[in-house]
Amino acid sequence: MEKIYVGDITEYTIEWKDDDITDISLPEGKFYEDHSLPTFEIQSVTKEKNKITASVIFFSAGDFFLPTTWKENGVDFNSKLKINVLSNLTGTETEIEDIEPPIIFSGPYFLRLIGLILFTCINLYLIYALYLYWKSKPKIVDAAWEKSPKLLESTKRLQYLEQYIQSEKITEKELTFRISEYLKEVFSEKFQENLLGNTDSEFLAILHDKTHIPDRAIRDLRLYFRNLKYSENSQIISKEDAEKIWDQIKKDFIT
Repeated sequence: MEKIYVGDITEYTIEWKDDDITDISLPEGKFYEDHSLPTFEIQSVTKEKNKITASVIFFSAGDFFLPTTWKENGVDFNSKLKINVLSNLTGTETEIEDIEPPIIFSGPYFLRLIGLILFTCINLYLIYALYLYWKSKPKIVDAAWEKSPKLLESTKRLQYLEQYIQSEKITEKELTFRISEYLKEVFSEKFQENLLGNTDSEFLAILHDKTHIPDRAIRDLRLYFRNLKYSENSQIISKEDAEKIWDQIKKDFIT
């Protein structure tokens, strides 16, 4: 048998001619002597009519038996063929030595090392100088890339209200709804609580308790909302009248 060394991929062949030999088995996989590392691996097994060929690699030196089994006249047999695997080491090694001696930086090597150090220092200096120059330049904000500030919800509702006042057809009932929504949003942001779900009476009661808005203004607005929002009134008013109504409420509650 040829010498087999650790790491060699070996071809293992079993041939037989006797028809009494049946159920020949040689499983693939890794095989362990303990629970740590495998000692060998059967990478592939090819079965033919009267022959089995296996590709085996060994991971450690020693004597091994491949797990070959068969039946002969109904009796189970295991392979007794001992495979001796040798180590690539001779046993005389005392320490790991460098293949080549270490480089001694003298002569041309020393000059190259000095040149490399100087080149690196110059590049680092140039990079630092460019950084200082870039940092000292005033930054120009590109308007196309500047992120637009997020509008407050009250600002959106104010725009929504003022656009309606400038529209061609204004109903006083719709105007009161938009004014009510705007006021609730403004004071929700001011008090940092959600007042949008409150009724007009609840909302105005909160203003009475938490603000210095005159009682007369709160009472008048409550009556105005009640008469307009919960009636069938769909009266169309002019822009001038809408602006007067809005200016008065704004004067009493916002400014």
